[in-house]
Amino acid sequence: MKKGIEEWKFCNHHHKLDKNHTVVDFGDGRFVANNKAIPLLKALNEVGLRTRTHHIDKKEDAFISILLDNAQIKIKKVFERDAKRTKYNGKIELLIRWKRR
Repeated sequence: MKKGIEEWKFCNHHHKLDKNHTVVDFGDGRFVANNKAIPLLKALNEVGLRTRTHHIDKKEDAFISILLDNAQIKIKKVFERDAKRTKYNGKIELLIRWKRR
């Protein structure tokens, strides 16, 4: 196993940490977070959504995994029938409903 990987295996982290990572704990255990993702991860946790993994950096596409054990998801086309704005109509949205812990 490469140096640095075994040390962080407890939280599924696959490479040595650098200045772009911080070990955080938002109440569900310690894990390695991309610094750019910390505000999002913290906010999701504070409203009751837990995450399992994520990746955000300058070079690649980003992703985030939200555990759905307390949530339901729906993908739908936007139609704001009770609003004057129309700029979102026809776009596809991901609607997440959840029970707060």
